[in-house]
Amino acid sequence: MTRVAQVAGVSLSTVSHVLNRTRLVSEATRAAVLRAADDLGYEDTRVATAGAREVTVGVVIPAAASPYFGEFIEGMGAEAVRLDVDLLMMMSGEDPDLERRAIASLTSRRVDGVILIPSGHWQQRSRGALLRSETPFVLVDRLVDKARYAQVNCESEAASEVLVSHLVKLGHRRIALIRGLRDLSTTREREAGYRSAHERNGLSVDERLVVDGLSTVRGGRLAMERLLAARERPTAVFCANNNMTVGALAALRRLQVRIPADLALVAFDDLEWSDIVQPGITCMAQPFHAMGVQALQLLLERIKHPGSPPTTVTLPPSYEHRQSCGCDPA
Repeated sequence: MTRVAQVAGVSLSTVSHVLNRTRLVSEATRAAVLRAADDLGYEDTRVATAGAREVTVGVVIPAAASPYFGEFIEGMGAEAVRLDVDLLMMMSGEDPDLERRAIASLTSRRVDGVILIPSGHWQQRSRGALLRSETPFVLVDRLVDKARYAQVNCESEAASEVLVSHLVKLGHRRIALIRGLRDLSTTREREAGYRSAHERNGLSVDERLVVDGLSTVRGGRLAMERLLAARERPTAVFCANNNMTVGALAALRRLQVRIPADLALVAFDDLEWSDIVQPGITCMAQPFHAMGVQALQLLLERIKHPGSPPTTVTLPPSYEHRQSCGCDPA
C-alpha cells in the first residue's frame, strides 16, 4: 500500500480509504489509486466490491463433505441469502494449525465476523488469533465456556442417556460405546449420557466396551471390528456420531452381523438414508439446518452489539425411533 501511495502521489491513508471503501474520495484520486494498484499487481484481499453486500462472514468448519456440516452450511447459506450476507468458507480438517491459518486468512480479509466449529485444541491455536483481531465470532456445536463465548449447540448428554436407557429397557446389559475424538465437548457429553444411563438403571460400565472411533468413518469401522472380535461381544452398540455409524455399519455388513437380530444399534446424528434402509437406524437427529440459521443470526447480533454479553443457544435433537434398536416397526 505504501508503494501504491508513492506511485499515485497520495497519502497512505487515502490509499487505505480507496481500497477499503471506508471514506469517499474524488473520482480522479480513486482512479489514480486503482491504476497504481493495478500496475503494481496489488491484490485486494477484501471480497466485497463497490456494489457488493455490506456484511461478509467467514466460516471455518472441519469438512464440507460430512452430511452434518453440509446441512449446517445449507441452513446458514439460506439465511445468508435472506439477510443479504456474503459467506467465505474454509476447512480445518480438525487440524488446529490449519484452523488457525484459516482464521488468520479470514481476519486478514477483514471479514465482519467469524463462525467457527472449533477443533479440540482451538484455544491453544485459534483463540489468540480471533481475540487479537477483535473480530466478533460465534462457536458452533462444541461448547467451550458459556460465560465467555457466544455459542450454538445441540443438547447431547440427556439425549444420549435416552438412547442408551432405551437399550437397557429392551433387556440389553452389555452395551458398547463407540466414542469420538476425546478433546471435543460433544464426545464428553455423549459419553456422560452413556454412563448416566447405566448408573440410573443400576448397571456398571464394562470399560472394555468403551472404544475410540476418532469421529471418522475408518475409526468407526475399526472400533466395531474390535468389539466384535472380543471374547464377550456386546449385544448393543451406541455410535456417538454419524461418521462412526457409517464405519460401524460397513464392519457389520462385512462380518455378516445382522441388525438387530445379532446386534442392536443406536446412534447420535441422523443420516439422510436412515429411514429408507432396512432396518432404519434409531438415532438422535441434530437440527443441523436450524443450527446454521441460529449461528448466523447470533453472529449478526454480535456484530451489531459487540459489547453485549455472550449468549449460548442450545437446540434439542429429535428422537428418530426406527428398527435398529430391535423394536417392532409398528
